Amino acid sequence: MNTTAPAPTRLLEIATAAAHEAAQYLRALDRDHIAREYKTSSHDIVTEHDRAAEDIIVAALRDMLPSARIVGEEGGERPAEAPQDTAGEAAAEAGDAAQQVSFYVDPIDGTSNFAAGLPLFCISIGVTVGEELVAGVIDAPILGQVFTAADGPAMLNGRVLEPRPTRPARDAMILSGFPGQSIGREAPDFAGPASVELARSVSAVRHYGSAALELAYVAAGWADATGLGHINAWDVAAGFHLVRQAGGSIRTWPGREVAERPDYLQPAYVACTGAERLETFDALMEQLQQLRTSGQGEQLGAGH
Repeated sequence: MNTTAPAPTRLLEIATAAAHEAAQYLRALDRDHIAREYKTSSHDIVTEHDRAAEDIIVAALRDMLPSARIVGEEGGERPAEAPQDTAGEAAAEAGDAAQQVSFYVDPIDGTSNFAAGLPLFCISIGVTVGEELVAGVIDAPILGQVFTAADGPAMLNGRVLEPRPTRPARDAMILSGFPGQSIGREAPDFAGPASVELARSVSAVRHYGSAALELAYVAAGWADATGLGHINAWDVAAGFHLVRQAGGSIRTWPGREVAERPDYLQPAYVACTGAERLETFDALMEQLQQLRTSGQGEQLGAGH
């Protein structure tokens, strides 16, 4: 029995093909009349198209690699299916946990933008073998931008994204909604001053409403950093891999979780386009971590 996972380049091909199928579906929609539902609040919405796009992605992944585990924003964890004898290479069975392939799927990252008719949303699929990130694709269907990375350089529409250093703080652009309303509820005395301090420390802060797209733009060198204090693995798995393969750096903070968990399972992060760090952003995350460790705040947890 073959227990070796497919190569990262093959896993990227599979993820990219699945994302492309969902992108075609989303591009064909009339986004002027999209009904929305609420998960936990008016800030956390879902549409029927989130579920439909995830179904499309899952079906494609199952067809190409039925032995893979799939973790989706809408459908949760779907264990590996029994490999089919007729599936050839794609059915390589990952009985060894170190060779288990997992796809972390966000069918529409930036649902509020999507539902409002804005083009700032994307499909994000990160791929792990065991616990190691090995590939990722972020497909922004309306913008025509497909970011990909496996074990080579990160690319945008097939063009290599050249490494670029993080600019000094006075010239830096941050793409982030940090601290955001969730941390505002969790640690209100921290959130207000943190927002002001972050804005004062850099040239500009912009919030696109899609963590995955913001990570892709940091990987591209269009911004110097991004970060959030509450996040899910399906939002960041692909983006983390893109940033690293483009020469960037990532720091994560564990909240109350076990620090040894893989970084894409940690609740807080700051990603920079180069090895150089933005000290104020990192310091604010350290303060948030200290609040969580000390037990202060109302919602101290992983957020994933």
